[in-house]
Amino acid sequence: YGGGDLVIPNHSRSTSLVVIINYLYSTQEVAMQKSVIVFFAFVVVCSSVQLINWQLQSSQNVKDSGQQISSPDYLTQNWYNVTVPNTVLGALVQSGVYKDPFYGLNLQNIPSNQFNVPWWYRTVFNLDSLSTSTIVRLTFKGLNYRANIWCNGKLAADTTTIVGAFRYFDVDLTNIVKASDSNAIAVEIYRPVDSSFQQNTTDLAITFVDWAPYPPDNNMGLWREVELDVIPGSVSVRYPSVISAVDSSLESASLTIMAEITNYGSAVTALISGDIPEIGNFQQTLSLKQGETRQVFFNSSTYPILNVKQPRLWWPWQMGESYLYNITLTVSVNSQQTDSITQRFGIREITSELTSKNYRLYKVNGKPILIRGGGWSPDLFLRTTPERQLEEFRYVRHLGLNSIRLEGKMENDNFFDLADEMGILILPGWCCCDAWQHWSYWKEEQYLVARESLRSQLKRLRIHASVLVFLYSSDELPPVKVEKEFLQVFEEEYWHNPTLSSASDAVSPITGPSGVKMSGPYAWEPPVYWLEGADEHQYGGAFGFLTEGGPGAAPLTLESWQITIPADQLWPINFYWNFHCGGQQGSFGSLNHFNPSLEARYGKSSSAAEYLVKAQVAAYESHRAMFEGYGRNKYTSTGVIQWMLNNAFPEHIWHLYDYYLNQGGSYYGSKIALESIHIQYSYNDKSIWVVNSLYKPYNSLRGEADVFSIDGHNVYHHAQGVTLVDSDAAINLFTIPDLSVGNPYFLRLALYDSNNKLLSRNVYWLSTKADVLNWSKTNFYQTACSAYADFVGLKNLSPASLSTNVSTTTINDDYQTTVSLLNRGTNIAFFIRLRLLNPLTKEDILPIFWSDNYVSLFANEAITLTATYSKDKLPSGSSPNLVVETWSDIVKAE
Repeated sequence: YGGGDLVIPNHSRSTSLVVIINYLYSTQEVAMQKSVIVFFAFVVVCSSVQLINWQLQSSQNVKDSGQQISSPDYLTQNWYNVTVPNTVLGALVQSGVYKDPFYGLNLQNIPSNQFNVPWWYRTVFNLDSLSTSTIVRLTFKGLNYRANIWCNGKLAADTTTIVGAFRYFDVDLTNIVKASDSNAIAVEIYRPVDSSFQQNTTDLAITFVDWAPYPPDNNMGLWREVELDVIPGSVSVRYPSVISAVDSSLESASLTIMAEITNYGSAVTALISGDIPEIGNFQQTLSLKQGETRQVFFNSSTYPILNVKQPRLWWPWQMGESYLYNITLTVSVNSQQTDSITQRFGIREITSELTSKNYRLYKVNGKPILIRGGGWSPDLFLRTTPERQLEEFRYVRHLGLNSIRLEGKMENDNFFDLADEMGILILPGWCCCDAWQHWSYWKEEQYLVARESLRSQLKRLRIHASVLVFLYSSDELPPVKVEKEFLQVFEEEYWHNPTLSSASDAVSPITGPSGVKMSGPYAWEPPVYWLEGADEHQYGGAFGFLTEGGPGAAPLTLESWQITIPADQLWPINFYWNFHCGGQQGSFGSLNHFNPSLEARYGKSSSAAEYLVKAQVAAYESHRAMFEGYGRNKYTSTGVIQWMLNNAFPEHIWHLYDYYLNQGGSYYGSKIALESIHIQYSYNDKSIWVVNSLYKPYNSLRGEADVFSIDGHNVYHHAQGVTLVDSDAAINLFTIPDLSVGNPYFLRLALYDSNNKLLSRNVYWLSTKADVLNWSKTNFYQTACSAYADFVGLKNLSPASLSTNVSTTTINDDYQTTVSLLNRGTNIAFFIRLRLLNPLTKEDILPIFWSDNYVSLFANEAITLTATYSKDKLPSGSSPNLVVETWSDIVKAE
């Protein structure tokens, strides 16, 4: 295998000795008619390898035919050496054609018209000797959008059949490839025509709606893996699935196992064997016609060994162990193994139901779960690495979330493998607003692509324990014809998880009420919105299942913003700021929905530093309030998906952590609200609640509340015990009385166990002047306010006197830095933020996992915080530099 690390797909096969060499030509050497250079060669015991090393060029610069380009001895002078997966633009960035495309306005300066012509991807590989029964199959797991595929001078497939971004394409190369010789593949690929803002576009491709600027190439290219399968016999096994029926006692489970068997040769009888090491073995014979593909089933009634006693169940991470079994399925013909596949699965059963109020409620193994997640965005050029995915999944758990929604962005197999391992639920589905919802313009091709795209995704996803539900439409209910076709595919592929007809509150004539809502907001709302809206059952308030929504703006921290645009554009707010919001074509291409409230509540800003620290404060309180509202109201509230979890490129809206993996107020406000045992304040009625998100009860707790004036005086204290907080429940402790206190003021809440151990600490800044919502002035993204809370007086906070004590220890492959903070004076230390910097580069250590951040300390109060991060973030033998920032350091009285 050439040019880099060998990649064997996670769903590994082990059937025969195959030698596959994938290499790049050295253009200089070829021009000099010297030998082709093979960078690396591996002898591999497997039948499936990923072809990573390719070359790329525009058809504008290459006038040769596909027959010529796919000849093994074709000279590729002046082609770009790239890796796949990669969109065309991603590959050009990789090759250095475009540098720092996300910096400043660089992205909009990349010409889009260069992608109006097809582009060529080309690679070369060698095979050892092949028997007459060997099958050679080329699989494209994501190709955007149309392509002609050539091999060794022959057209193997063309644009009449190779069309669709989310389809898996199998191309049979058996009669084209040459053994013990070089083989070349050339892919001529065409960009899609799809837009969220042109209703007549009909290519069912990938768009970023209003999330970000559009990539100039529309993500054309080989955006997912390309795999070469060499199957020594004529029968293959693929796409296994394990369907679990879990007994209500949780003491047993019945399994049904299935897989897709394909016979590439003449009629044959095959032996299909299965092995689950902790459960047992099973097998059956299967007669297959020539060219036949069919499902094989092993059910528990015929195979009693699949009635599992005391199973180790798979649970979302907060509910229990996310245990995974291994299953191996093997195909043999005439006692000769022809194919084998091993994959992990979880024994679990996911169901959904409508509550008495018609809200959609999900259950895992019979237990209800409040879905709390975020909407996922891939990189704008669809680039990813396993390391980046792991870092982001760790953030999801660190936040306390249990789920991720994928709206039309189907991630790779590693993504779902991680979700299985880490117990994170995934809600995949199709996108809104673009061709996927331009149904009135669909023709025969669109119906075909839609059906087969769904089929490809269901086949690969049905094995994954983490998949909660598939949403086969987003904002709108599909027409009856479309819905019927989708439902037929679900039936044909034996999909056993819940499905949803729409992410909005809709009633299908076929499947009934969706039981969910997407009523907004998508822009800033005051903290009271979530509970006042719930009381009145208004829009996005904390009732039912909100499939997407949130407080909108989450401006970058100052250090993230400083590496995103030129220094002379940092202030005042200008088009550089707008460009780094949502797409300019939509409603979110600026901070105009956020700035009026920020200025009214916190005062005018005179610098980027002042504006951005105020923005972190506002983002903290607004995101905390949303998750607290939904937590308090479970199971009147049944789910909330924060819009969004992350961004496609550096942006000021819709994220809990930014593109650089930096964390601002939205992250830590959400994290505190999502802690497993939590004490919280209700903005609508001043009540104090304890929310238990664990599936075990808590006994003998004590909740405390202290109110402080802005000068740091404690004007109210109350403590109250609670005998029991049930598992997965919320309880009302007491209510803060009306107090005579200046504006603004502070509320500190604390929750202790019977041993006086602090379980939860939560600080609010409050105003005697209320935010007042004008519900009559509501659109799809925001409810207006007729009056705002007043926090302008926070600028009068005097600087606090803080002392720190820092130590760093080693925990496995990580460092953990412990910071003890003490407020030595009487002034309130408001919104303290800690950062750790690499001592050499002076850059922030990221990703990083603080136990808490943006904390506030009162007179003589101390707190200890920890930060965990990878050892490779620090030079050997060095210690990080600690940076301590407070509100008063930046926001000053005039």
